[in-house]
Amino acid sequence: MTTVFGDFLREASEQMNTAVYCAERSISGVAAIATIDPARRMTTVLLRYLDDLAPERAPAHERLSHLWDRVNHPRVLLQEAEVILHDLDRQLAGRNRNTAHPVPVHVAGAALALGTGHDLLKTHYNPRSDWANAIEDMGVRHAVLDVVARQAQLLGRVMKAARAEVRRAGLDSVRLDRLVTALQTAGDIAFRVTAPGATETLAAVPLRAPQPPSALPVTASVEQLCAGIITNAEGIRTGQPEAGGQLSSADCRRNATAAVVALHCAYQAVTMLTRRHTELHPARELLVRRTLRLSAEGLHRVLDRWQAVRHRWQRLLFDQRRPSPADHLDQMTIRMGRLISTNPEWTFELRNLPTLKSPAELAPTTADMSQILLSVRHAVEALAVLGHRDLAQVTAPGQIEAIHAMSRTTAAVNGQVGASGVRALVGAYRDVVGYTNAVLADLNRAALDTAIPGERPSVMVALSILDRRRDTALVSALFDDTTVANSATASQYTSNIRVATVGAVTAASRSNSDCGRQASKPTR
Repeated sequence: MTTVFGDFLREASEQMNTAVYCAERSISGVAAIATIDPARRMTTVLLRYLDDLAPERAPAHERLSHLWDRVNHPRVLLQEAEVILHDLDRQLAGRNRNTAHPVPVHVAGAALALGTGHDLLKTHYNPRSDWANAIEDMGVRHAVLDVVARQAQLLGRVMKAARAEVRRAGLDSVRLDRLVTALQTAGDIAFRVTAPGATETLAAVPLRAPQPPSALPVTASVEQLCAGIITNAEGIRTGQPEAGGQLSSADCRRNATAAVVALHCAYQAVTMLTRRHTELHPARELLVRRTLRLSAEGLHRVLDRWQAVRHRWQRLLFDQRRPSPADHLDQMTIRMGRLISTNPEWTFELRNLPTLKSPAELAPTTADMSQILLSVRHAVEALAVLGHRDLAQVTAPGQIEAIHAMSRTTAAVNGQVGASGVRALVGAYRDVVGYTNAVLADLNRAALDTAIPGERPSVMVALSILDRRRDTALVSALFDDTTVANSATASQYTSNIRVATVGAVTAASRSNSDCGRQASKPTR
């Protein structure tokens, strides 16, 4: 079971609610004094959330232009509360403390859980993963502010209940009142109305750790295959190429070959779902059927582009080296094949395309279609991430020249040597990313439209998380800026390939009803 941020957030909320309950019922003087240090640690953790993850990134106090912002900004109020708690803890040094009382124990536990959750979120930044895109989404950042607000208010209630007992220890009552006011006001101001799915996205952020692939069972149901496809897709997305590693044309060609097989299976699955929907609803829900048909046509266009990538590598270089292991990619391809195959033991090594099930075997009812479409959605985007990763290696400084040099000595028979071959390869990769971006919207609508009403909210949240994880820069620029850094040499291979906008790709994907087999190029 993968650890997610929601586990720590739930633990912190339970701990703080228990602390509030115990403090408002009864708290002794020694327990109140023991609560000061855990409360200070809690404010420190909340400030870390504001500094690193909130929409307003650490504004300097003197830059806050309005008097209201200077006095009532959540960060300013929490900093004031932290200073007061630090001074109180210093003044109470040497006093008797009951650290075993439930109130300080639970406040300390909440601070530890929130601090660990913050560390979990920061694991997606070095190196950066696609979950960082979701964390930086404005709706998710407002959800972070909501977390800070709720925890600050609960801490304010604890300190309000402990205020009388701490005052009996001879401390300044004005500062205690100001402490409570600062915490509660910070909680009130930090509240934000979160966008749909933002809170669920924040809670779903996992601990960044490599997930080893599980063993493939001999037989598996459609539900198990779909769950396995999603797991393998996540494994592909979380995998990182070795820093400074050499580009392997064998690996890139293997990735393209696996993508071709997986996308062929995805195209067949969606086509079968379209036929099954016609069988179940021959005279109604025509819009759902149209969305399924558009999804199938878009998948075939992406399949054609992956075929082009594979052919470009074959024409450019002749590499007899064995590719490095890619367990998640291999397993996802096998599961995609078994999803549509009558052979439950089909494998990639059989070198033949799977024999298709009947549409009724794949999806007995409309309610069974959404999970299949959601797994296809995961797989298609994971392959696009893999393609973009290979493209980034191809366009890395020095790699284009290396490919150019190798193509002169190791070109395949009837191969394409030199700048034209490299330019065609880069263009094929960029087409893969562009056409994938175009088909994702249709897959989203198809998965949502085929879900039963009870499952539709969870499907919507799953799709929202996937959309927030996408790199928005890919919409306007289909490869990263490494070619700009290497413009003196790489530009001669890439300058003639203009970026196709997603709107143009989408328009091209819907221009013809019979484009499933022969897709036209995007408008340039």
